[in-house]
Amino acid sequence: VVSHGNGHDYTWYDHIGNHLASWGCVVMSHQNNTMPGPDSASLTTLSNTDYLLGHLGTIAGGALQGHVDSHRIVWIGHSRGGEGVARAYDRLFDGTAPLPVNFGIADIKLVSSIAPTDFLGATQAFPHDVPYHLWVGGADSDVNGCADCDICQSFHLFGRAQNTRHSISLHGVGHGAFHDGGGDEWA
Repeated sequence: VVSHGNGHDYTWYDHIGNHLASWGCVVMSHQNNTMPGPDSASLTTLSNTDYLLGHLGTIAGGALQGHVDSHRIVWIGHSRGGEGVARAYDRLFDGTAPLPVNFGIADIKLVSSIAPTDFLGATQAFPHDVPYHLWVGGADSDVNGCADCDICQSFHLFGRAQNTRHSISLHGVGHGAFHDGGGDEWA
């Protein structure tokens, strides 16, 4: 499940979906409600994941039925969507989400954040015990990691992860380079 960032579009992440699909994964990228912030993005991720799993028999005439393992879910998010996927897991962990019907916390196998913001802080954007993966761009002037910008430090989420965690730093990469929506790469 791919959750886009603020001002982005779900179609801008087709390069991720196509790559994962080439390895046999079923990928869904959804419209994400990021404007109010990462908390609303978390609710969008939860509801869209639940909807997908609950409607496998009707989406595309049932073409996905029998092809989706609802017990091996990966959430990938960018920017506010990257913080949103960590918040979605935190909501499941704390039981504060509108709880989904078609999956549970044990079904989330990985949370991966691409240049995530940190608006919500340690008590809400917390990946807890799920394996966590972080991508950052070394030339990102939006979510830049600078000490003078508390909400721009992606490694905060990485530091909170309590299970296996990995990070990838891509040098020369700006915020917009993680999607194919064109425009300024913020480098």
